[in-house]
Amino acid sequence: MENRRRVLVTALVAIAGAIIGVPGTGHAYLRRWKRSLLWLTVTLGAGILLLSYYVPNPAALDPFDFGAIPMEVRLPLFVIIVVSVVDATVLAYLEGRGGGSGEGITPTSGDEDGVACPHCGKTTDPELDFCTWCTEPLTSEKAGEQADSDAAGTEFNL
Repeated sequence: MENRRRVLVTALVAIAGAIIGVPGTGHAYLRRWKRSLLWLTVTLGAGILLLSYYVPNPAALDPFDFGAIPMEVRLPLFVIIVVSVVDATVLAYLEGRGGGSGEGITPTSGDEDGVACPHCGKTTDPELDFCTWCTEPLTSEKAGEQADSDAAGTEFNL
């Protein structure tokens, strides 16, 4: 149920961002900052390139007159924004399906610099004793018992 709600909210945020002309808002909602900036950059770059190619004098174009922008520019930008919305929605769905199902701490396949949290499934810093996303401890029950028994058996000779 929670996954469906997250996917729905992501889709709505992405659509709302697309309506106001800011692609990548769905990715920002999912805290995928690099991907969000990538979609924004691709859209702005494509818009600038298409405007410079299809409009003879882009400086004379009224930015608030949507009808003045040629269809050769509007259609590719619309397709890019729709693909951005679909990408954010699919990403939210896939995160909901695969998150938090792991047993213990395991390295993730996409990021060798971190470990997957056994509680939320997100990648976090392996040098920390807790997850930076959900603040749960990263040690499993067996590892915690092992550390307690090691600490109890250690004596200092002075």
